[in-house]
Amino acid sequence: MAQTRKNIIKKATMTNIPKTSKKAANRKVASKKSAHKKTTSKKTSSKMATNKPAAHPTVDVNKLFPPWGSEAALDQTANKEATDIIVAVYHDINTYCNIERLAGENLYSCREMLSNIRTFTERFVEREIGNYMACLESFKAEHGEFQPATPNSRFLEFVTGLGWKMFAICAHAEAFRRGIREASDRTWRFLIQKIEENTLSIEVYAHSRSLKWRNMIWIHQGYFIPGLPDMKTEIETYMQWKVDHPHHTVITLDGKLKEPTYKGKLQKHIDENMYDPKKWRGQKQDPTLRHMPNGSPANVGRNCAMCGSPASCDCRLASRAGELVELRDYPETGTGIRVLTRFNRGDILDIFAGELLPDSVENVYPLTQCDDEPYTSSDTARTLCTVCPHEFGNWTRYISHSCRPSTAFITRTIGNRVVCTVEAIRDIRPFEELTVSYGDKYWQNKNYECRCGHCDGSGTD
Repeated sequence: MAQTRKNIIKKATMTNIPKTSKKAANRKVASKKSAHKKTTSKKTSSKMATNKPAAHPTVDVNKLFPPWGSEAALDQTANKEATDIIVAVYHDINTYCNIERLAGENLYSCREMLSNIRTFTERFVEREIGNYMACLESFKAEHGEFQPATPNSRFLEFVTGLGWKMFAICAHAEAFRRGIREASDRTWRFLIQKIEENTLSIEVYAHSRSLKWRNMIWIHQGYFIPGLPDMKTEIETYMQWKVDHPHHTVITLDGKLKEPTYKGKLQKHIDENMYDPKKWRGQKQDPTLRHMPNGSPANVGRNCAMCGSPASCDCRLASRAGELVELRDYPETGTGIRVLTRFNRGDILDIFAGELLPDSVENVYPLTQCDDEPYTSSDTARTLCTVCPHEFGNWTRYISHSCRPSTAFITRTIGNRVVCTVEAIRDIRPFEELTVSYGDKYWQNKNYECRCGHCDGSGTD
């Protein structure tokens, strides 16, 4: 079972990007403090707050590595397997919705694939309901009456505890369909607990990707199924959430939803950096481009990090990390990023996207974009522009500061331009908050103190 989960989870590995050599990574991370000063983020700081240095917790080795075969060890293994399953559930839902979207664009291979996946899902729901009803009839014939606690069915336990809507959503995931049949009782117990803890997250995730979960149980609504809640109520109750993009919704601390805003305006999602010549006093050339309008080199950047081409090429960063994260409020730092899968050290998660401006407009959010050219003796990179995601940007703008971060800003030349990427500097676990260091210079001469919990408020560990 554990091996099966590992195979399922492998599908959620994000990037097929060449990893940075240790020497190059160290050089670029070291330069980040001067080249990539994030000149904003009140969201991870509090005005003149008094912060004590976080004490290093003591590690209970016996709890971390319980004796082999003990109840604690078995629970640890089951918990790991349940985590693998729920991570794969997110991945499978996202994949299903992507295939359905592509099938809507009349791609034949995707239409055929969608038809097969939909058939598997429908048969699974029909089989679970059919098996449950057969058990009821058998029990009734033997005992002459129905008792809600019988038969002992995982389907009964799930629908009774978490509802038809959650069952229909999870039924679209192969990981769940296999888990309900193959997982051990111990793993199943942990899985139920994890799905219950992430109910709102899973519902928002499915809704924001337009998953048509009602179709799976609509055909069964006319049947009365003893011992289970009425499915009609959940089918007819439509979610009142307005979600036009997954990164336009934030899950609040009190379990509600809100839109991410800046000065009362929605922070809109974009996939690539925006350049408006009008804001550059008529300068027509995007400063991050590697070539001039006439095709001649612009003396920007170095060889492409993807293919090694010394000239401008068509390479692009193909990362799906943004599809497996969610925006969520945190007590001390406000809106942040919660990951829904595993990332490995060296993974390039995405580019830091926004509007390219010649100067910093405020001390909230903008990031200085420097050149990726080889460093000179002064070790100071040339500043190209400011990436400002106030109104337009992607999910990376919500990554909170930490003095012990899990990611770093790295300058790279990719394709036809120089970009700032967000890259994992250590392995990142599912449901962890993503963090990055804004750099020492950010905290100098500030009226704000770091609230990451790993320092004394100075912004340095």
